[in-house]
Amino acid sequence: MDNIALVSIFGILALYFFGSLNVYKSMYRKIKEERDLAQHSNANRDKDIKKYETQLQDALQTIKDLDESLTNARGEVQKEKQRSNELKHRNDMLQRRVDELYSSVGVI
Repeated sequence: MDNIALVSIFGILALYFFGSLNVYKSMYRKIKEERDLAQHSNANRDKDIKKYETQLQDALQTIKDLDESLTNARGEVQKEKQRSNELKHRNDMLQRRVDELYSSVGVI
């Protein structure tokens, strides 16, 4: 009777441990799948981050180039405005001189 009781206790314990083992295996697989999914999504995020960093660097370089072009264009516009003002001033001086010459010819 003792042997049957011990065998049945060991049998019950064996069933319990095998059942627990299956539960733990199932939990391990589930955790491993979730971890793999998280690693995969992290890898995708890393790829996206690198892609966006590259796009950002390209955009910053474009902005820098456009800023240089704008600065050069502003400088050229300033020079042309100054030149235009100088030409207007010279034109006014020449016009006054022409008027003086007409009036001196009219006096003669």
